[in-house]
Amino acid sequence: MAQIPQSPGWSRDTKILVTVIALLVIVALVYVARSVIPQLILAVIIAYILQPLIDWLARHRIPRGLAAALGVLLLVLIVALGPILLIPAIVNGVRAIADTLVQLPALYQGWLDALITNSPTIELPGGVTLDIADQVTSLQAEAKDAISQFEMPGISQLVEYGLEGALAAGGLLATAADIASSVVSVFLAGMFLIFSTYYLSKDGDQFGSWLNSLFLPEYRPEMQVLGHQLNLVWQSFFRGQILLSLTVGTVVFVVTAILGLPGSLVLGILAGVLEVIPNLGPVLAMIPAIVLALIQGPPSYLPVSDVVYALIVLLAYFLIQQLENNVLVPRIMGASLNLHPVVVLAGVFAGASFAGVLGAFLAAPVLASLKVTGQYVHAKISGRPPFAASAIVIPAGGRAGPGQRLLNRLRGRPLPQPQAVSPDAVERLPSADTELP
Repeated sequence: MAQIPQSPGWSRDTKILVTVIALLVIVALVYVARSVIPQLILAVIIAYILQPLIDWLARHRIPRGLAAALGVLLLVLIVALGPILLIPAIVNGVRAIADTLVQLPALYQGWLDALITNSPTIELPGGVTLDIADQVTSLQAEAKDAISQFEMPGISQLVEYGLEGALAAGGLLATAADIASSVVSVFLAGMFLIFSTYYLSKDGDQFGSWLNSLFLPEYRPEMQVLGHQLNLVWQSFFRGQILLSLTVGTVVFVVTAILGLPGSLVLGILAGVLEVIPNLGPVLAMIPAIVLALIQGPPSYLPVSDVVYALIVLLAYFLIQQLENNVLVPRIMGASLNLHPVVVLAGVFAGASFAGVLGAFLAAPVLASLKVTGQYVHAKISGRPPFAASAIVIPAGGRAGPGQRLLNRLRGRPLPQPQAVSPDAVERLPSADTELP
């Protein structure tokens, strides 16, 4: 076969021009596909979380396509059956919380009456006397006047407003068409998410090889080490976050049930869901429990006042958070994130303002990834070796499975003694086609 003659290399100006055009094309594609980008990011996250299961099935001689299909099917079953199994208990919990909150106006009125009875006047400096009873009565009268001016519409009025709005929008037929269009859009978005997750899960093991092939051969060893460190950040975050949410949610459910709070299952689910917001989530989950404790009061087996009972609930949540920060997080996530709480909190607010709930959720791993990448760039700029001799470790006794590594961390046992691998020792690094530990 005749050898194809090699074309001349591109000049510097040509390379810059092609790079600029490629960047413009990428930006244009992102702009055109901006409506599906959140779903695509969600599919990438789900596929990344499913990788250990799919890799395990593939190692047990199950075709990777079938393994990815089984992983996606398992996820769909969990999402479909989970709410069905939990909805009755959640409804009962919400009803119990609502019944407790209904007592709030009576509690507020009783508190005001006690304040007027016990402290009708207060002596202020300068001989000024403040009549508490008169001030409270005046505020109550103003509040009643304001409420009386606001009349809630009845059911018939709401239905009439809805029909008028539907007719103004183009009639009931147009409204039905809009509803059908919304249903179809939701269905297509769900199918796009499922199929995207499947293909990303099936071909996820090839992404490292493709990405590594984009770099020059002399940079590939360092890129492998950098990619390994970034993989540790995201791997520890996602799998650790799932385990932390399940653990904290279960502990909160058990503790609040023992303390006699209404809707303990709802409080546990709320604590587990808010666990995805670093630092701020546990505080937000604690507020409803304290409010419920103040309104309901202690159960019969706790002979304490309402305030003391609320302080007991506060102490219980504080101890759970200390258990999480000092025992669970170091053993489950390790030092892969290693970010100051102020930095994480600022990142959560910035991510929430930029991308909503998803931005707040991904703030911590994104900041940790920027930290790892920034350390590498700083070392290259300053002319220092970007990685120490022990930048990447490989277990000497073979690769422990994710379940065994997790059990070792929870039990406080050390992992197998690692062998230090230098980026210069290319032959000791995993190849691009081999799964990194």
